[in-house]
Amino acid sequence: MKTPMILPWLARKAGISEEMAEALWHKALRHATLKTGWVNTPEYWRIANEKLLELVDEEGNKACRPNLVPMVRVQHRLGEVPFLAWEGMMRAANEARHRLYACGRPAH
Repeated sequence: MKTPMILPWLARKAGISEEMAEALWHKALRHATLKTGWVNTPEYWRIANEKLLELVDEEGNKACRPNLVPMVRVQHRLGEVPFLAWEGMMRAANEARHRLYACGRPAH
């Protein structure tokens, strides 16, 4: 049986794999069949969709991982601060030295 077109989107939104979402879809279909006793009725599809959303939400909560990318970026930026300060200080020293020697070259 074909899976819903929205299944990959649900999987990405919940942070689970598409294979897991497909397994949850089949589980929701089994649940709807047991609940209604019929297949391909509007009530069957409503129950299957509701169960799918419930299962995806539960699985997404189990697989919930903190988003580390922003934290790593902040740490990277904080790590660069001493280097940026040193670079600015060296640039200022070079400009001062350049101005000092460019105005009147000292005699050797």
